[in-house]
Amino acid sequence: METSPFFFSKEPIMLLCPLCHASSSFYARDKRRDFHQCRQCRLVFADPATHVDREEEKRLYETHENDPLDPRYRAFLNQLWQPLQKVCRDSGYRTALDFGSGPGPTLHLMMEESGLNARHYDPIYSPDEILLSHSYDVVTCTEVIEHFFYPQREFAQLRRLVKPGGTLATMTKPYVSAERFPNWHYKNDLTHVSFFNDETYRYIAEQFGFRVERITNEVTFFRCIKSC
Repeated sequence: METSPFFFSKEPIMLLCPLCHASSSFYARDKRRDFHQCRQCRLVFADPATHVDREEEKRLYETHENDPLDPRYRAFLNQLWQPLQKVCRDSGYRTALDFGSGPGPTLHLMMEESGLNARHYDPIYSPDEILLSHSYDVVTCTEVIEHFFYPQREFAQLRRLVKPGGTLATMTKPYVSAERFPNWHYKNDLTHVSFFNDETYRYIAEQFGFRVERITNEVTFFRCIKSC
């Protein structure tokens, strides 16, 4: 008899939040996964039992069409880069790291074209760990933070990468209501496991010493205060 690739218990299991480690409540369910919402920071996260392994994660990433020469992909990245470019000019930033650059690294090229000394890192495609031993004026994460299995650990790492006075620039889709969530297309990608809203961003800012700035619905800047 054929079985489902994922097992659902009759009663949803309550899990600790992977960002703040507070308790969670059942949030939503689709055909493949259960999702929970943290009672403190309001992160919505997929049941860890349904996380894909690294081989499947890589296979799914390679279905994305990220071509540095594709003007449509550059236009997509410009949603973050255009407002960030002004911050870089006004703040005199010189160094940048595109964190989670994927199979077709492009944003670091756009930053280099504007005069920044930009590098790119990806744990699968560009795993140069030496880059993680430095800090940068600006760190970008475009369509990255929703992939974080362990956001507490991963945001701590991002914080170490940002210089005092620097900026962590993120782009991801904020989650929708529990009623709409089961039919929300963005969560259908099995590599998307962590979902954020304004309360979650405020928690991240307070926890890691940032000042949060919502730029658009999908773009959020975390400005590292001088004393952090």
